[in-house]
Amino acid sequence: MQDRISLLGKFVRSCPGSVGGSFLAMVIGETLKARWFWYSVLCVFCWGGWALAAKFGSREVPPETMQFLFTVGAMPVCIALLIARRFKLEKSPKGIFYAVLNGVLSSVGSLALFAAYHTNGNTSLITSLTALYPMITVLLAVTILRERFGVIQAVGLGFAAVAVVIFSQ
Repeated sequence: MQDRISLLGKFVRSCPGSVGGSFLAMVIGETLKARWFWYSVLCVFCWGGWALAAKFGSREVPPETMQFLFTVGAMPVCIALLIARRFKLEKSPKGIFYAVLNGVLSSVGSLALFAAYHTNGNTSLITSLTALYPMITVLLAVTILRERFGVIQAVGLGFAAVAVVIFSQ
Protein backbone atom coordinates (compact mmCIF):
# COMPACT_ATOMS: atom_id res chain seq x y z
CA MET A 1 0.00 0.00 0.00
CA GLN A 2 2.79 2.42 0.93
CA ASP A 3 4.41 1.80 -2.47
CA ARG A 4 1.17 2.72 -4.24
CA ILE A 5 0.82 5.90 -2.19
CA SER A 6 4.43 6.84 -2.93
CA LEU A 7 3.97 6.07 -6.64
CA LEU A 8 0.81 8.17 -6.74
CA GLY A 9 2.68 11.04 -5.10
CA LYS A 10 5.50 10.83 -7.65
CA PHE A 11 2.96 10.80 -10.48
CA VAL A 12 1.16 13.90 -9.19
CA ARG A 13 4.44 15.80 -8.67
CA SER A 14 5.61 14.89 -12.18
CA CYS A 15 2.48 16.20 -13.88
CA PRO A 16 3.38 19.19 -16.06
CA GLY A 17 1.83 22.38 -14.82
CA SER A 18 0.91 20.71 -11.54
CA VAL A 19 0.12 23.42 -9.01
CA GLY A 20 0.71 22.23 -5.51
CA GLY A 21 1.54 18.70 -6.65
CA SER A 22 3.38 18.00 -3.41
CA PHE A 23 0.44 19.17 -1.36
CA LEU A 24 -1.99 17.09 -3.42
CA ALA A 25 0.22 14.01 -3.07
CA MET A 26 0.37 14.55 0.69
CA VAL A 27 -3.41 14.91 0.97
CA ILE A 28 -4.02 11.82 -1.16
CA GLY A 29 -1.43 9.85 0.79
CA GLU A 30 -2.99 10.79 4.13
CA THR A 31 -6.45 9.97 2.84
CA LEU A 32 -5.39 6.51 1.66
CA LYS A 33 -3.99 5.81 5.14
CA ALA A 34 -7.17 6.84 6.95
CA ARG A 35 -9.55 4.14 8.19
CA TRP A 36 -12.58 6.30 7.40
CA PHE A 37 -11.58 6.25 3.71
CA TRP A 38 -11.57 2.45 3.49
CA TYR A 39 -14.84 2.18 5.42
CA SER A 40 -16.28 4.65 2.92
CA VAL A 41 -15.01 2.60 -0.04
CA LEU A 42 -16.63 -0.53 1.43
CA CYS A 43 -19.84 1.45 1.88
CA VAL A 44 -19.80 2.58 -1.77
CA PHE A 45 -19.43 -0.99 -3.02
CA CYS A 46 -22.11 -2.34 -0.67
CA TRP A 47 -24.56 0.43 -1.54
CA GLY A 48 -23.84 0.01 -5.23
CA GLY A 49 -24.82 -3.65 -5.00
CA TRP A 50 -27.71 -2.75 -2.71
CA ALA A 51 -29.19 -0.34 -5.28
CA LEU A 52 -29.01 -2.94 -8.03
CA ALA A 53 -30.54 -5.64 -5.80
CA ALA A 54 -33.25 -3.14 -4.81
CA LYS A 55 -34.09 -2.53 -8.47
CA PHE A 56 -34.29 -6.27 -9.22
CA GLY A 57 -36.42 -6.94 -6.15
CA SER A 58 -38.69 -3.96 -6.83
CA ARG A 59 -39.53 -5.42 -10.24
CA GLU A 60 -40.88 -8.54 -8.53
CA VAL A 61 -42.55 -7.36 -5.31
CA PRO A 62 -44.28 -4.17 -4.13
CA PRO A 63 -42.32 -1.49 -2.22
CA GLU A 64 -43.90 -2.40 1.12
CA THR A 65 -42.73 -6.01 0.77
CA MET A 66 -39.27 -4.82 -0.27
CA GLN A 67 -39.04 -2.71 2.90
CA PHE A 68 -40.12 -5.62 5.10
CA LEU A 69 -37.69 -8.03 3.46
CA PHE A 70 -34.93 -5.40 3.58
CA THR A 71 -35.40 -5.34 7.35
CA VAL A 72 -35.37 -9.14 7.50
CA GLY A 73 -32.11 -9.08 5.52
CA ALA A 74 -30.58 -6.71 8.08
CA MET A 75 -31.35 -9.06 10.98
CA PRO A 76 -28.32 -11.38 10.52
CA VAL A 77 -26.04 -8.33 10.64
CA CYS A 78 -27.82 -7.05 13.75
CA ILE A 79 -27.51 -10.43 15.46
CA ALA A 80 -23.81 -10.71 14.56
CA LEU A 81 -23.16 -7.22 15.99
CA LEU A 82 -25.04 -8.09 19.16
CA ILE A 83 -23.02 -11.28 19.58
CA ALA A 84 -19.77 -9.40 18.94
CA ARG A 85 -20.74 -6.98 21.74
CA ARG A 86 -21.57 -9.92 24.04
CA PHE A 87 -25.19 -8.76 24.15
CA LYS A 88 -24.29 -5.46 25.83
CA LEU A 89 -26.72 -2.73 24.87
CA GLU A 90 -26.07 1.00 24.78
CA LYS A 91 -27.17 3.09 27.74
CA SER A 92 -27.22 6.60 26.23
CA PRO A 93 -30.88 7.66 25.79
CA LYS A 94 -29.82 10.42 23.41
CA GLY A 95 -27.74 8.00 21.32
CA ILE A 96 -30.56 5.46 21.28
CA PHE A 97 -33.03 8.17 20.21
CA TYR A 98 -30.84 9.25 17.28
CA ALA A 99 -30.17 5.64 16.26
CA VAL A 100 -33.90 4.86 16.19
CA LEU A 101 -34.62 8.14 14.35
CA ASN A 102 -31.94 7.10 11.86
CA GLY A 103 -33.72 3.79 11.36
CA VAL A 104 -37.10 5.47 10.84
CA LEU A 105 -35.74 8.00 8.34
CA SER A 106 -33.75 5.32 6.53
CA SER A 107 -36.79 3.05 6.31
CA VAL A 108 -39.06 5.77 4.93
CA GLY A 109 -36.33 6.79 2.45
CA SER A 110 -35.81 3.18 1.40
CA LEU A 111 -39.53 2.70 0.95
CA ALA A 112 -39.63 5.77 -1.31
CA LEU A 113 -36.65 4.44 -3.29
CA PHE A 114 -38.25 1.00 -3.67
CA ALA A 115 -41.44 2.71 -4.90
CA ALA A 116 -39.41 4.72 -7.44
CA TYR A 117 -37.71 1.55 -8.70
CA HIS A 118 -41.09 -0.24 -8.81
CA THR A 119 -42.32 2.30 -11.40
CA ASN A 120 -39.74 0.81 -13.82
CA GLY A 121 -38.11 4.23 -14.09
CA ASN A 122 -34.51 4.56 -15.22
CA THR A 123 -32.33 2.95 -12.52
CA SER A 124 -29.36 5.21 -13.24
CA LEU A 125 -31.45 8.35 -12.96
CA ILE A 126 -33.35 7.27 -9.84
CA THR A 127 -30.17 6.18 -8.09
CA SER A 128 -28.32 9.36 -9.07
CA LEU A 129 -31.15 11.59 -7.95
CA THR A 130 -31.56 9.86 -4.60
CA ALA A 131 -27.78 9.91 -4.17
CA LEU A 132 -28.02 13.69 -3.86
CA TYR A 133 -29.07 13.29 -0.23
CA PRO A 134 -25.65 14.65 0.88
CA MET A 135 -26.88 18.07 -0.25
CA ILE A 136 -29.49 17.93 2.52
CA THR A 137 -26.90 16.59 4.95
CA VAL A 138 -24.53 19.45 4.08
CA LEU A 139 -27.25 22.06 4.54
CA LEU A 140 -28.21 20.59 7.90
CA ALA A 141 -24.58 20.25 9.01
CA VAL A 142 -23.85 23.86 8.12
CA THR A 143 -27.00 25.28 9.74
CA ILE A 144 -27.38 23.02 12.79
CA LEU A 145 -23.85 21.81 13.52
CA ARG A 146 -22.19 25.03 12.30
CA GLU A 147 -19.71 23.06 10.18
CA ARG A 148 -17.53 24.85 7.66
CA PHE A 149 -18.53 24.81 4.02
CA GLY A 150 -16.14 26.24 1.46
CA VAL A 151 -16.11 27.09 -2.21
CA ILE A 152 -14.60 23.73 -3.18
CA GLN A 153 -17.41 21.87 -1.41
CA ALA A 154 -19.99 24.09 -3.14
CA VAL A 155 -18.40 23.32 -6.52
CA GLY A 156 -18.52 19.59 -5.69
CA LEU A 157 -22.23 19.76 -4.88
CA GLY A 158 -22.77 21.71 -8.10
CA PHE A 159 -21.06 18.95 -10.08
CA ALA A 160 -23.27 16.37 -8.36
CA ALA A 161 -26.40 18.27 -9.39
CA VAL A 162 -25.12 18.60 -12.96
CA ALA A 163 -24.49 14.83 -13.03
CA VAL A 164 -28.17 14.16 -12.35
CA VAL A 165 -29.15 16.42 -15.22
CA ILE A 166 -26.70 14.62 -17.51
CA PHE A 167 -28.03 11.20 -16.43
CA SER A 168 -31.59 12.32 -17.17
CA GLN A 169 -30.80 13.03 -20.84
